[in-house]
Amino acid sequence: MEPGRRQHLQDIYATDRTQKDDYTPQISSEILEERKRDIRRQQFTTFLLGTTITFIAVGLVVVIVKKYIDIMKVAEAPEPITNEYIPRYSLAPEQQWVLDYTRDYSNPEWEGEGERPFSGLWLKKAAFNLILAEQAVQVREFGEAAEFYENVLEIMPNIEGVKVPLGMVYFRLNKFDKALALLADAPEADLTFDVLNNLGAACIDAKTYEKGEEYLKRSLELRPAYAEALKNLAILYEETEQHEKAAQAYEQYLDQRPDDTDTRHNFALYLVKNSNWERAAEQLRILTEEITKEAMLYQLLARVENKLGNYDASIAAFQRAAQLVDPKQALLWMNEQEFDQLRQRPEFRELMKLYEKKR
Repeated sequence: MEPGRRQHLQDIYATDRTQKDDYTPQISSEILEERKRDIRRQQFTTFLLGTTITFIAVGLVVVIVKKYIDIMKVAEAPEPITNEYIPRYSLAPEQQWVLDYTRDYSNPEWEGEGERPFSGLWLKKAAFNLILAEQAVQVREFGEAAEFYENVLEIMPNIEGVKVPLGMVYFRLNKFDKALALLADAPEADLTFDVLNNLGAACIDAKTYEKGEEYLKRSLELRPAYAEALKNLAILYEETEQHEKAAQAYEQYLDQRPDDTDTRHNFALYLVKNSNWERAAEQLRILTEEITKEAMLYQLLARVENKLGNYDASIAAFQRAAQLVDPKQALLWMNEQEFDQLRQRPEFRELMKLYEKKR
C-alpha cells in the first residue's frame, strides 16, 4: 500500500487526544464524585421541600379543626346587665362616661351644710343614677330602679322626666299609695297620652278604678279614639260592672281595631253573660264571618239567635256547628232544655234525626 494512502487511513481511525484523556482513571473518578454530590443535593432539596409541605399541611389541618371546634361550641349565655357591669355597647356614646366612674358616684348624700351646690359633679351623679335606673327597668329589677330614681330626685328634686317612670315602678312594686302620691304632682308635660294610658292600666291592676278612669279619660282627651285607652276603659267598666259604659267602650275600640277577634270574642261572651242578646248576636255574626271553623262560636250564635226568636238563623248556626264536631257532641247541644221551643220546628227535628243516624 502506498505510504500516502496508509497515512490517510490512519487519520480516519485516529482518536482525538482531548477526548481520550477524559477516560483516564483520574478523570473518571472526579466525574463520579461530582455526580454523587448532585444526587445528594437533589435528595436534600427534595427532603426539605417535602418537610415544608408536610408542616404546611399539618398547620392547615390544625387551623381547620380549631375553626370547626369554635363553630360547634355552644355560645355561652350573655351575663345579665347588673349594677356591677353595664356593657359599653348598650349605652349611647354621650352616656359612656359613666363606665369610667366608680359606684361612689351613685351616692346622693350631701355631707356639707346648707343647700347642695349645683355643680358638674352633682349633675353627673344625677345622670349616673338615672342611667342605672333605666338599665334596671330594662332587666325588670324594679326595686333597684326605684332606689336609683329616688337618688336622682334627692339630688335634683325638680328634674323633669323622673317622677312618672318612678311612679310606674312603684305600681310594679304594688306600692300604689306612693305611686299615686308621686304622680299627683307630676308635671303635665310628662303625662303624655300613652303615659296616661299606661297609668290607667296600672290603676286597673291596682284596683284603684276611680284614679284609673281619670287617667284614661285624660288620655282620650289628648288623643280622641285612642284604641288602647278605649280598651282599657272597657275593661275598667267591665270590672266595675258598669255594663252599658263597658259595651260602648268595647264597640268604640272595635271600630278602631276590627281585626282584634280575641277582644271581640271576649266582648261577645261578656254580652251573653249579661243577657245583652242583640249586641251579642251582632258580635257573633261578625266573628263567624271571619272564623268559620270554630264550632263553639256557631253553637253560641245558635243560642243567642234562639233567645231572639230568630229560629231559622238558630237552626242554620246549629247545622254549621254540628258539621264541625262529632254527632254525639252535636246531639248534646241540641238536647239542651233551652231549645225546647226550637225542637218543635220540623227543620230542627230533621236535623236531630240526621245526627242520631250518624251516631
